[in-house]
Amino acid sequence: MSVLKTYSLDWEIDDPVFDFNLLGFKSYINKDYDFVFYLNKNCNLNFKRVNDQQIIEDGITYIFSIYRFFHEKTKQKIELISNISYPQPIYENDSFFDEIEKIKILIPEYKYFNYFLKSDFLLDEEFYIDLGNLKNIYKFSEINIDKIKIRNLENLILPT
Repeated sequence: MSVLKTYSLDWEIDDPVFDFNLLGFKSYINKDYDFVFYLNKNCNLNFKRVNDQQIIEDGITYIFSIYRFFHEKTKQKIELISNISYPQPIYENDSFFDEIEKIKILIPEYKYFNYFLKSDFLLDEEFYIDLGNLKNIYKFSEINIDKIKIRNLENLILPT
């Protein structure tokens, strides 16, 4: 009889995997693809959809959309991550008529943001000025990742 080994990852806040900048957005645009189109059009970006972030909790798979922009000349990457999962239908009592929808917040410490912009470099001042002029962004703010619990920061380690 073989014994199944269980491994866990023990992260530290100063681990290089958490060496990124995070910007939170509160927008009037609730659909991620509409928000990406809006940013691409108004900020001279070219985000493209990549593999979703999937988090399994209590047997439910929550799906968060991810968009990535890679600048060929500078070799810099920016990722836009939805903070709210797609609604997952849950059937109670195994009945189609007892359906409820569950969602999950990716980073509960900043639940009031719809989206996060993750970058490995500092964004320039012109980008912030452009964001400030956009009418469909209610609020944006730099996020101090030290205030996010490690287990929630792990949600920002994205598939490649």
